[in-house]
Amino acid sequence: MTRRTPKRRSGTRNSPARNSPASRQDTRRTRTPRGNANVRGGNAQSGNARGRNTSGKNSDSENARGRNPRSRNTDSQIERGRNARRSKVQGGNTRNAAARSDKPDINTAQVYEVETVIGLEEYARREIRRLFGKASSGRAVLGRAVLTNGGGADGRFGLRFDGSIRRFGELRTITAIHRVETFAVPRPRALLGHQHLTRLLSAIRSVLDARPDGAFRTFRIAAAGSDSGVYARLREEIAAAIALEPTEDAANLQIAVRRATEDEGGWQALIRTSPLPLSARRWRVCDMQGALNATVASVMVNLAKPRQDEHVLNLCCGSGTLMIERLGMGRAASVTGVDISESALQCADANLRAAGHRTSVSMLQADCADIPLPDAGVDTITADLPFGMVQEGLPKGAEIASLYRAALAEAARVAAPDAAFVAITTRHRAMLDAISESSQWDLNKEIPISIPYRRGYIRPRIYLLRRATNMGGRL
Repeated sequence: MTRRTPKRRSGTRNSPARNSPASRQDTRRTRTPRGNANVRGGNAQSGNARGRNTSGKNSDSENARGRNPRSRNTDSQIERGRNARRSKVQGGNTRNAAARSDKPDINTAQVYEVETVIGLEEYARREIRRLFGKASSGRAVLGRAVLTNGGGADGRFGLRFDGSIRRFGELRTITAIHRVETFAVPRPRALLGHQHLTRLLSAIRSVLDARPDGAFRTFRIAAAGSDSGVYARLREEIAAAIALEPTEDAANLQIAVRRATEDEGGWQALIRTSPLPLSARRWRVCDMQGALNATVASVMVNLAKPRQDEHVLNLCCGSGTLMIERLGMGRAASVTGVDISESALQCADANLRAAGHRTSVSMLQADCADIPLPDAGVDTITADLPFGMVQEGLPKGAEIASLYRAALAEAARVAAPDAAFVAITTRHRAMLDAISESSQWDLNKEIPISIPYRRGYIRPRIYLLRRATNMGGRL
């Protein structure tokens, strides 16, 4: 009688020679401890990771000896599979990165603070979106408004921007842009510590390096208690590191130190990114007392929706700010400046030449209530109306009201149907009375703004009027 040898269970169920001693020895040698996925030969399948071999997945030692002819997981196949999975993951990451490429990285983009004229924040935001909102170098993400201690917006709002600060020079409705560095310190004295001072100096150098050599010559620190010993030491450290002259007067490099908000905590250093405010135009070679802020003029021109085929009239043109800002946005069929003052026209002439627009403008010395132009030939009228508070010799009180009524009537005469009239003045009551008494203009928009003046503000309003459909008056 032939004795039946008891079957022994092998660790590898599919081995063709699992009853042989050699098979049992090899199986014991290739078993993987529970939880260890590093199988000898790199065959890290999920079954091996749990401490057992699964069907058709033997160790490389058995495959090398030919003991598992049905297994297809050769080294080359395994490697090809891994490469395919790796390529798929990398391809997915590439596609995801491409999908995200049109969005600024909020976590890495530099933080800035935008400063504009109070009341014009929305127009500044629109311009930033228009210039920097596309998926290209220099993308921007607008932040929330920066609040004053009184809880209201003061013409400032946050910005994250990933491009060169040189591009800020393209903005026309912005007064200045400041780089913001927030330090988690309890008091300004801590800024003198090595780590914080090194970071502050690095931020300052990044602003200096973005401009030509010599653009910055002086610097000033503006802060509460700026005459203290702490700020004196900080000025010394900055002067020694960047070789600029400290001054208490107007400086090229403006550094402000202030307490951060409760949410942010600590203290902040704000570094203006340009040697001069962005509202200071290079073409202004002739300045006049009370000359219109170029940032405000840019918004006024945009309100009229400029076109290349329009005829533009600038009443009370002064030093030419409104005309130059208009031509800076593109050509027009004609631009005419009118002022009663010969010295104002000479100043405008100098600025127009510096801006390269003198040949594009005609200038007339005339009263804004008696303009030597034909009827109904002007599409857009702009005016920086006299306030009677800055320049000597200008009319005041009742004379201002009379002047405004006469100016509106004469503007209506030369205006084409549906023409726009954009004016600015601080004499709100006189302007509103003149509009209400006239049947020739409709008030479309009234924008109150605040412009720094001496130690306070002047608070003019911008008025957007449209030629009334009822063509009364002298037409």
